[in-house]
Amino acid sequence: MTRLLPLALLVLTPMLAAPPAVLAADDASTAACTTTRSRSADRRIGYFRHCPDTPEMASFRGGRYAMGDSIGSGQPYERPVHEVTVAPFAIGRHEVTRGEYQACVDAGSCSEPSLPPAASEAGARHPVVGVSWTQAKAYVAWLRTRTGRAYRLPSEAEWEYAARAGTTASYNWNWGQVDKVTCGHANALDQSAKARHPELYWAIDCDDRFSQTAPVGSFPPNAWGVHDMQGNAWEWVEDCWHPDFTGAPTDGRAWLEPGSDGTCTKRVNRGGGWGNGSSSLRLSNRDADPLGNFSDGLGFRVALSLAKPKPAATAVAAPTAP
Repeated sequence: MTRLLPLALLVLTPMLAAPPAVLAADDASTAACTTTRSRSADRRIGYFRHCPDTPEMASFRGGRYAMGDSIGSGQPYERPVHEVTVAPFAIGRHEVTRGEYQACVDAGSCSEPSLPPAASEAGARHPVVGVSWTQAKAYVAWLRTRTGRAYRLPSEAEWEYAARAGTTASYNWNWGQVDKVTCGHANALDQSAKARHPELYWAIDCDDRFSQTAPVGSFPPNAWGVHDMQGNAWEWVEDCWHPDFTGAPTDGRAWLEPGSDGTCTKRVNRGGGWGNGSSSLRLSNRDADPLGNFSDGLGFRVALSLAKPKPAATAVAAPTAP
């Protein structure tokens, strides 16, 4: 399909060889690493990291939400709106960084990104971009080996659940003057990017100070403590592309072709990137690319299923979740 506002420098290459809550992720020790845990300042959201070189994860209890464009400002492929029930899971607090991806490259389990970073995007805290869906899958396979846990790409339903953080709006910020205020909340195609890429004429009328990718966490998190779900880099998810949500699963699982073993021709990506205007950053916006595609604005984040929390032996007051 054609993007509403296209990514910069898209390249086609042959395929390469409910509310947050603290949940018990797993045992404290795994694969010669010690799991570290923390909580948000308001104590509502639990974070964990299995190894020093693996992504920090945000835990979600799961729940029900309306997936798709309930505002009516989107495209037919963002509808029909449908209720989805999501099981407990964790998702990367940030997009996978260059440093985290490099650990997989150094281990011999991942290939180098297909696009070398510009000097201003080469830092370890920038999101890794220039990676295909196939390369993202190789990374999660390495994570499984590294941690002994069943890491994977998020489903599209999980991704939107985490991105929405309880809102039914199109953005996680006041969008009355969206082209003026977006730069305070997300890395989009702004005036800094336009100065570097004058051919990208659709830049919005604000300045976020980043001409391409920004280090992860440079912008405020959403209400559930997850950063850069809108902007910075598009993110691969597990699902095969379908032209709309007719017949989509309602249990939060990835929507694959019948009997799909990775052979569907396109996989979904979500969230918009630094090369897009604000309309591409809408929470219901979606796109897809062939498995071997990559660009300087396309990365990913990871997910992990979690067991349901065990009932407490005695009732203990807990902070109110959003």
